Amino acid sequence: MDSRSPPPKENALDLLSDFCQPDRCVDAIVERMTSRHHYQIAPIDSAEATRLQQAGREVYVADAMPGSPCRRCLKDAEIDDELILVSHDPFNSDSPYRSASPIFLHRHACQPPDLDELPLQLTGRQLSVRSFDTNEMMIDADVIDGEQLDETIRRFFNDQRSTKLHVHNASRGCWATSIMKAE
Repeated sequence: MDSRSPPPKENALDLLSDFCQPDRCVDAIVERMTSRHHYQIAPIDSAEATRLQQAGREVYVADAMPGSPCRRCLKDAEIDDELILVSHDPFNSDSPYRSASPIFLHRHACQPPDLDELPLQLTGRQLSVRSFDTNEMMIDADVIDGEQLDETIRRFFNDQRSTKLHVHNASRGCWATSIMKAE
């Protein structure tokens, strides 16, 4: 090895030191890597999605993108994809806040999402985020730009009473997903 050459990089932190101050980068990386350990995204259950697909009557063909978000795969339908418009109730109890919401599902089975990252379907829209306790009583709510979703989730879950969030599209009010506090 040439004495003028820097020593080889041993690990990812050494590699990062070329781009930023390690102490700040490490904090950012750890925060990003552990963010999904604080909460879990819960799209519509596959069995419920299948039941609703089979019962659904209103078929739509996606004619714009984004525009028709499937609540099973948490992706926007591609142009010409067929979707079923159904009503979904994300509540488990008879909370006064209980209400069904219109949602789209791909007409044919699609795969549940890989949830290592917040889906673009959520981060690319204006959202209404509603926080609930164990009795499904609303604690807090906010209308946000989707890019603020991770920050909003963390803020709501900092309240010890908050156990579940419902995320809706702000403009049409359609349920998008639930988010559970990790245990």
